[in-house]
Amino acid sequence: MRKISNVSILAILIILLGACSKPPDERVEQPDASGASMTDSTEENDAENQSSESDTKTEKGKQNRTEDFDIEEYLNENYQIENTHYQTDSWENEDTGRTNYTVNILPETKEYSQEIDNMFRNGYKKVYKETEAISETAKQIMDELPKINPKIHIDSINWVSTDRDFSVTLIQDYENSDSNSGKKEKTNTLSQYSAAQIEYARVWLQLGPNQELDELNVWHMKAGKPLNPDDETSAVYPEDVIQLAGSRLVDGSVTYSGNGDGTINVYNVPLRWDGKYPAGKEFYTDIIKNTKLVYVDPGDDEKIIKLIKLLNIHE
Repeated sequence: MRKISNVSILAILIILLGACSKPPDERVEQPDASGASMTDSTEENDAENQSSESDTKTEKGKQNRTEDFDIEEYLNENYQIENTHYQTDSWENEDTGRTNYTVNILPETKEYSQEIDNMFRNGYKKVYKETEAISETAKQIMDELPKINPKIHIDSINWVSTDRDFSVTLIQDYENSDSNSGKKEKTNTLSQYSAAQIEYARVWLQLGPNQELDELNVWHMKAGKPLNPDDETSAVYPEDVIQLAGSRLVDGSVTYSGNGDGTINVYNVPLRWDGKYPAGKEFYTDIIKNTKLVYVDPGDDEKIIKLIKLLNIHE
């Protein structure tokens, strides 16, 4: 009996020693109250922590992206136009938290500036691929940049010559502009008037020499009509034009054609021609070549309505 007891004791010791010598990863996991093992729970916690850290890093990245965003550098890198570069003016709006930008596209050389200036001036006669490409890029910037950085608002994008004596507003987001914040809210009172009436009033409000009028006359002149009917050497208008004028010579006049995109071509012609005639066809041809492209500002509704009520449209 004693011999058997010793053998039994020896067997028990061997079993105990074997259990203690098992590697940690072979030990049986004890489930927690939910039935999941402690190892599974740890792995889930680690995954959650990593996800939280990743979200935090992403949020910080977005914040830094907004705060450190260099718009001029971004434009010059991502919206390159050959022989040009971008410059911007900006202002902050505390109410919206947005930074508003006026984006100017400037030519690198005076020679290139003159080339593109002439194309814009003559755009009503011919479509140029160079100016079309510049305008298309402006539209892309206006559409895409606020999506890239929601704290940015592009108020307008302009072509500006090297000497800054010529500029063209390529696109403007006037409706959503923060530059109007603080002004009284506009009501939709213009809806009762036609687009043509509103256009005449806006053009005069912006370009008319005298705003204190008794009436605002409107004449439509067809393409082919002489600039100066009293001069046989006069060149003719290459397109339909509109002439606005007050009832007196002192009121001045504005002669223009519309482009259908918020811009007009302004002809530098007087209401009454004074001088020595015949002036020669070249004199009038130069006037046509040097029309000025102007963006028409929507203006103040009350002033627009006041001018509309003075309209006298001649058929």
